[in-house]
Amino acid sequence: WDNPSAIKEDREWAQQTLKYKWRNSNAAVTGRVKAVPSPFPSLSGHYTYYNALNSESYVVEHPDAIEPADEQAFTIFRYSENNLSAGILYKGTDYNSCVLGFPIEAVKGQENRNRLVKGIMAAINDKP
Repeated sequence: WDNPSAIKEDREWAQQTLKYKWRNSNAAVTGRVKAVPSPFPSLSGHYTYYNALNSESYVVEHPDAIEPADEQAFTIFRYSENNLSAGILYKGTDYNSCVLGFPIEAVKGQENRNRLVKGIMAAINDKP
């Protein structure tokens, strides 16, 4: 989004198809996110991702802040340190999408990754 190769059509596709818009690429430094009130009760809790050198995962140095780009898209996670939007979920009539500003594989702990994916899948699969 934020590079010389990004073109208008790519940004429009992200907004029109994935239902998010980019805000910035330096959203947080502490590596902590929290679920926030949304229409999706299966999404709850706090998560941390690797933000420093370690032997388990690569380092997430520049997570993205992203915002919903549609009335049916909602912020589901925020960075704990500043409340910038860290994840959105779009639930449409024909398809759904979830976009996170940090890589899901960098979430600390397999149980936490499983809980996160399970919550997202439950939100996507719940009937309105």
